[in-house]
Amino acid sequence: MYKKIFLIAILFIITGEIMIRLDMKFKFFEDTRVVKIATDLKITPEYNMLIANKINFSGNNLRIMVIGDSYIAGGGIEAKDRFSQQLKLILEKNNKKYDDIFVLDVSKPSSNTLDNNQTYFHFVDSFKPHIIILGYNLNDVEGNLEKQKGETGTGNSYAVTNSNAKQTFIKKVYKIYKKSEFMNFVFHKLHTELKAHGVIFPNSEFDLTLKSYYQDKENWKKSKLLLQEVTDDAKKKNIQLIVLKFPEINLIEYPQLFLKTETIIRNFYNQSPSVLYINGSEIFNVENSKDYMLSKYDGHPNEKAHKKMAVIVSKLINTSSQ
Repeated sequence: MYKKIFLIAILFIITGEIMIRLDMKFKFFEDTRVVKIATDLKITPEYNMLIANKINFSGNNLRIMVIGDSYIAGGGIEAKDRFSQQLKLILEKNNKKYDDIFVLDVSKPSSNTLDNNQTYFHFVDSFKPHIIILGYNLNDVEGNLEKQKGETGTGNSYAVTNSNAKQTFIKKVYKIYKKSEFMNFVFHKLHTELKAHGVIFPNSEFDLTLKSYYQDKENWKKSKLLLQEVTDDAKKKNIQLIVLKFPEINLIEYPQLFLKTETIIRNFYNQSPSVLYINGSEIFNVENSKDYMLSKYDGHPNEKAHKKMAVIVSKLINTSSQ
């Protein structure tokens, strides 16, 4: 009986391994399995005006620059519905003070803290914004954060064991698991499904991202230096910096997952009184994630969420500019 079950399990794993590896090579199931989020957003009119030197910097206008990754850039929604464009519409509708309002959106999908830092310094002197809106995402702490080229990232280091050392049965099984595309696929799907219900696997990618903040990992230390550079430069140039910390929209029913991390990020910005900090999780505190998410497996906000955040930020801008 047990032998039969064991043979069926082995056959199932082998069959799954073959199918996954064939799919990786020939993409048989990609169209039906993968939900693709478009991130090739259109360049804003302000960008073209800036390149063509058509912005009157001495005129009575309000200039706002938006920086961040695909969360604020609007991955998965139409360009007209993303945060920056909805913010511009709201400000123009209520405008009684300025001749023009310019919102330069230079956010880019997959940007991290280093990318946002470099984007800021690339555009700040040419656009001369009155207000900077930095869309901060939890995974901005990931990736390469070294400013100088040629330097290697610090990354996680692992002890190398003697290949001749005797391996336990568990280690052998783990080694097979790490090499198996099928097992990795199954566990990834299991992680994703459990995460959608507020259960985070210890040492999963998401868990390690959260821990990098409250364990003060190297990348968070580097991030703080990069963020502080932007904060200090904005203050020196009399630019109002607004930090909008984006929530994981699909997990807003599980705020306990983020309490430590969000407190640490807020405390970091509390050291700079000139910064206006908005915790996006509080905007959706009593809301239903189904109304604002693109997918239950992904934290990207939909157009309704973008509008809700744009309304909050517009009120802050109107209050601070009075």
